[in-house]
Amino acid sequence: MSASSTTARAYVIAIRVVLLLAAAGAVVGAVAVALRGRGGSDHIDKPAALFVCPMHPEVRSTEHGQCPICRMELEKVAVATDNGHRMNKGEKAAMEDMTAIDNVRKHRIMDFVRLRALLVPEQEMRGPAVVGEDGVVTAVLYDDYIAALAPAEQETFTPSQTPGVTFAVRRTADSATMWDRSTSRLRFAAAPKQPAPVPGTVGWLELARRPRQVLAVPVNAVIQSPEGPYVLAANPRTGELEKRHIELGETWGKQTFAVVLSGLHKYDRVVERAAFFLDADRKLAAHDNSEVTWAAP
Repeated sequence: MSASSTTARAYVIAIRVVLLLAAAGAVVGAVAVALRGRGGSDHIDKPAALFVCPMHPEVRSTEHGQCPICRMELEKVAVATDNGHRMNKGEKAAMEDMTAIDNVRKHRIMDFVRLRALLVPEQEMRGPAVVGEDGVVTAVLYDDYIAALAPAEQETFTPSQTPGVTFAVRRTADSATMWDRSTSRLRFAAAPKQPAPVPGTVGWLELARRPRQVLAVPVNAVIQSPEGPYVLAANPRTGELEKRHIELGETWGKQTFAVVLSGLHKYDRVVERAAFFLDADRKLAAHDNSEVTWAAP
């Protein structure tokens, strides 16, 4: 065997030895990592603490903080690790949605009471009406309509049976009488030198259209009760949520807002989302003499 072939064989053997040593090193490293994962090493991954709101368990976070709904301090209830620890059912349930608190923050639950400009095309202000024995038309109108009436303004009464016939009428000096919590009855007499409608005729009384501004609150913020509608509003000084009775005018279903006549002011903050559930929690807390303080996010 020549010297050159002997050298080549030795070179190949040396390469094989190096590769075997590298493979053995990889195996040893994998075993060391596995042993560290089983416990006993200072390099074990630290568990991540889980914090949950005591009143709203769906609100969870890996960081200490406050519940965005009720402002209560989040409480530490469990830990989660990624080192092979087998969690019990309670821990698994708590870890199902670690991003819930972020989702709650993204969903706005508070909104401002604001002025809305109602343009002329939107102002079909009318109400059902009937002609009395004295020839005076009594109409049921939203209270915000009545508040927008101008003195001595001429309105229109249209019989249901003859929609092509109209009568010019004007508001009388009589005061409005309450019909329900949002509407009142108002009387209109035939305008001077104008024919009066026939007694007993039913139809619609339409007010002259005009642009106007109204104070509005989101429809979802309104809670109905036997004592009247109310909202959960943030106290401007303390930020705590409080029950605020309001007087409503017309409700605009498609635009999702209701006209507010009293009880709120411009830029007041009210609960827009989950108002019913927050109110139920508030009532339960009061019933249990709880010291829970409700505050706006």
